[in-house]
Amino acid sequence: MKSPFKKIKDFVRGRYDYQRKRQTGNEQRWQLIQDRSMGARSLLDVGCNTGRLTAWAAENGFFALGLETNWDALAVARRQCKPNLTLAFMHFLVTPENVAALPVEDVVLCLSVYHQWHKNFGHDGAQKILKTLGAKAQRWLFFEPASKQSKYGDKPPDFTDRDERSIVDYNLTMLSGLFGEKNVEFLGATPAGRSEPFRYLFAVQMQPLTI
Repeated sequence: MKSPFKKIKDFVRGRYDYQRKRQTGNEQRWQLIQDRSMGARSLLDVGCNTGRLTAWAAENGFFALGLETNWDALAVARRQCKPNLTLAFMHFLVTPENVAALPVEDVVLCLSVYHQWHKNFGHDGAQKILKTLGAKAQRWLFFEPASKQSKYGDKPPDFTDRDERSIVDYNLTMLSGLFGEKNVEFLGATPAGRSEPFRYLFAVQMQPLTI
């Protein structure tokens, strides 16, 4: 039987550990990312939550840096994933004003974080952040948006909630406008949660890979 302290600890961890609730989705996302990142050596995970994907990147030969705004999630990441010479976590609140200060890496992950920028900084601010992060990616930018309009604030994007075709079409058009249609690819849907059964992963190839 769990002690009261253990119950509180598990509640706090579960509350902030979004990735824990998406274990199957995490594995599928990472496989899609890894398949397209062969030869890459560094990775920036923006909005890393508790660091599962960041840690997997480090285990697979990347120097991986995870950025997170939530101190509780960051504490879980540092405790569970144990930073080392190839894995680091940093508290950083990305804004349209400071995003240019982030380092250039081979791969940049923007997974389930864009809607927060849209809510806090509006469409134009979110677009500026995303475009700047794309410029930071030497090879690949991976992008996963929320699939419910309510996640985006008062002026959400024009798609239909939980409608795969609508969500995919909107984001392909949006990403193509920023990075060019020929560089953008829809990779697939991965399990998310009860309110959003799936979220949708996109890849933007910033530079042809050299074999």
